[in-house]
Amino acid sequence: MTSALTPKWSTPDLHAAIKDHYDGLIELYEDLWGEHIHHGYWAEGEPDPGRHAAQVRLIEELLAFGGLSEIAGGARVLDVGCGVGASSVHLAGKLGCTVDGITISSEQIVRAGEKAAEAGVTDRTTFRLMDAMATDYEDGTFDVVWALESCELMPDKRKFLAECARVLKPGGTLLVATWCARDDKLAKDEARLLDRIYRDFVVSHVLPLDHYRTLVEELGLTGIRTADWSEQVADTWKISSEAVKPVVRNPSMVWKLIRAKGMDIFRFLNSVPLMKQAYERNVMRYGVFTATRAGDPS
Repeated sequence: MTSALTPKWSTPDLHAAIKDHYDGLIELYEDLWGEHIHHGYWAEGEPDPGRHAAQVRLIEELLAFGGLSEIAGGARVLDVGCGVGASSVHLAGKLGCTVDGITISSEQIVRAGEKAAEAGVTDRTTFRLMDAMATDYEDGTFDVVWALESCELMPDKRKFLAECARVLKPGGTLLVATWCARDDKLAKDEARLLDRIYRDFVVSHVLPLDHYRTLVEELGLTGIRTADWSEQVADTWKISSEAVKPVVRNPSMVWKLIRAKGMDIFRFLNSVPLMKQAYERNVMRYGVFTATRAGDPS
C-alpha cells in the first residue's frame, strides 16, 4: 500500500498533536468555517445557498443517505469526534434524539456545551473527553453511531470501526463521512501532497473508500452502502482558500497570530490551499458509508 495511506504518527503522539491543534486553533476554525467545522454540500444545478446552509445541507444529506431523516425521538446517538458540538446540537434539536458527543479536545468540550446551552438542548446532549477507539460505553448502547469527518483522524481504522460496531445496538446504524484517498496507486508527488496535509491538519491518514467497505464487511456489519460526494463538497476548499488569502498576504497579521498561537497556525493557513489542490488533482476524495449491526432490534 502507498506509504501515504498508512499512519504517520504513534497513537500517543497523534493524540497529543490533535489536542494541541484543536485546543489552540478552536477560535480560528470557527472564524473560518463558522458554526459547523466540516465540509459543505452543494447540489449540482442549484443556486449557491452560502457556506453555512451548505454545511447544514451536508448533515441533512448524510441523514438521508443513512435512512435516518426521521430518527425516533427516543433514539440515542453517539457523535464520534464531535468537535465543537454543532452536529450533536443539530441532531438533538431537529430530531429530538439524545446525543453523546466525544472528543479528545478539552476546549471543544467547553465550546460544545456552550452551543448546546445556546440552542436549549442541554437536556438531550452530553459531551465527554474520550478516545473514540476505546470508549467506556457498554456493548449495544446506541441506536446510531455518527462519525462526521473524524475517521481520518483515527490511526487504527479497523479498531475504530470495531469500537463503533461494538457500541451499536443490534439493528443499529453506523453512518460515516470521511476524507478518502482516490486509490492506493498514488504517485510520489501525490503521496507527498497528502503527507503535507496530514502534518498541517494533524490527520493520521486516509484510505480509499473501497477499503472502508472491506473493513466494515470484515467486521460483520450488513447492508453496507457507499457513495463518493467529492464533487458536491469540493467548493468547501475554494471558499476556504479565498477566506485565508487576506490573512496569509498580511505579514503583520500572520506574525501576530504566530506570536499568539505558535507556528502551527502558519502551517495550517498555508495548508488550506493544499486541500483545494488535492481535490483538483483528484488525490483527495470525500466518501460516505453506512452499515447496520446484525441482529434484530430488541
